[in-house]
Amino acid sequence: MLALVAAAPASGAIPELEVIEVVGNPRPKVAEVGYVEPETFNPITDRLYQGGFRYGGPPVEIPQEARYLTAIGRVKMMKRILACADAWYYPFSHTAPRNEPPGIDIEILSRIAQRNGWEFSVMWANTGVYRGGVGLAFRQTINRGFCDVFLGLVITGEDDAMERNQMAFTRPYLGIGFVLVGNGKVPKARSLADLKGTGIKVGVPAYSPMQDNAEKLGIEHVTYFQNTRVIDGLLRKEVDAVMVWGPSIPVANRDKNVELSMSPGFQPAPGQRFNGAWAVKAKETDFKQMLDDELGRMLASGEIREIVERYGVPFFAPFPEAN
Repeated sequence: MLALVAAAPASGAIPELEVIEVVGNPRPKVAEVGYVEPETFNPITDRLYQGGFRYGGPPVEIPQEARYLTAIGRVKMMKRILACADAWYYPFSHTAPRNEPPGIDIEILSRIAQRNGWEFSVMWANTGVYRGGVGLAFRQTINRGFCDVFLGLVITGEDDAMERNQMAFTRPYLGIGFVLVGNGKVPKARSLADLKGTGIKVGVPAYSPMQDNAEKLGIEHVTYFQNTRVIDGLLRKEVDAVMVWGPSIPVANRDKNVELSMSPGFQPAPGQRFNGAWAVKAKETDFKQMLDDELGRMLASGEIREIVERYGVPFFAPFPEAN
């Protein structure tokens, strides 16, 4: 979006307009009949969230006779999977599905339920660090029996909340990492090292392994705090390319009305890539096995890849060293 500002004119001269580039959230470049702004979740104004629905109890009534069954027993009796997910973790899950798809994890869960003749329900949680993180979300949801599986987690190797809450990861269903996004003029690169000596300036998150890697390789770079600001640097043409968390790409495309994508063939480096998984109570081994089998089947058939890429997230099979 461009704004025009009058520069101070010389005496008797016609004012000259200075062009200032503003990063914003413009409407579609071409007017579309029936276009509706995507709904966005705002906990400050969301009535359900402010009314206590965030942790306000189970999303469906659990029959008394099902409350003390194993998770797999409860699912089979109720013909329903009870899940918990972060309320604003787009593109994996979010509470604003009316004008947008429901999220990667919700779609995967839906297919698992449908394949077994079940339904599913989601109780929304908040895994934000300023709300206590994953540990508090576990304690206020799955630990209280409100759901049997917690969606949308990343195996980092520093998952203390899992052990403290007696949780176990399912098998990984997706590889996630920091990837290269260019401005259309950046040569194809499979790694950051491929840009060494090219004169390409790269934006990276501050105090991150990407910054360390760029410094080690001698690549000209600019640091920013948070992925969204890294992407803003690319849009303002301060840098030629950026290294960002893969799932942040569709978030930027949605919020900034742009069409960014990963550099074709890029592969996240070890230490900059992780695996996505769900979590269940560690004692629920049969339920975990069912989910593991379903996720494995969907990986092998390409269903998960199809869902992930439809959201604009770079797909990688689970990384072996991150399991």
